[in-house]
Amino acid sequence: MLRQVFLLLIVTMVWGKLSAQDTLLYWPRVELGMNITQTLSGFFNSGGQGLPTDPYLFSIKFPGARSTFRTGFNARLRNREEASNTGQRLINERDFHLRAGLEWRRTLTKKFSFYYGLDAIMRYQQEDVDFNTNGGTIELGSNSTGFGGGPLMGLMFHLTSKIMLSTESSLYGMASSGKERDQNDPNVPPTEQKIRQFEILPSIPNSLYVFFRF
Repeated sequence: MLRQVFLLLIVTMVWGKLSAQDTLLYWPRVELGMNITQTLSGFFNSGGQGLPTDPYLFSIKFPGARSTFRTGFNARLRNREEASNTGQRLINERDFHLRAGLEWRRTLTKKFSFYYGLDAIMRYQQEDVDFNTNGGTIELGSNSTGFGGGPLMGLMFHLTSKIMLSTESSLYGMASSGKERDQNDPNVPPTEQKIRQFEILPSIPNSLYVFFRF
């Protein structure tokens, strides 16, 4: 699964590079961005409370004469232990998010520009829980893979010719499938159940990105 994800990421970056080769007169070659919403919330002592988590921590854009190829991604690996009166839990989590699409830009003023576009998205999530008790180990977990996409629109503020701030909203739909593993008795093998679902994932412009042009 991870091999397919990395292959998809390489293909999207190559595609963006090719799409950007038709113009270097008016647009820079690459724009590198980072989601700084959680960083700013820490400065204002909000700790991110009440803010939806934008899964795309990093973003790369390849501007062209007519359109801009964009890709965003994030990966998280987390291992933790939780102790209780009945035993100890070992929890392993893996999350990978990827998006790729096209955006079209329109200049509003010298400092502001508007953009809109379409994205394709992919998500992989896995969670494994081992619950160690006096009677043995109970295994729980789930994994799912989802694909989808949808429209987006955003606003960009040009601090300088090389540094921009942007925020955007989107309306993604995603179909996902996977398995859930459950076990009640350590002496009985865990059971697996297939899961399928479709989600509508709207987002409002409450995430802030900073971009650097190269």
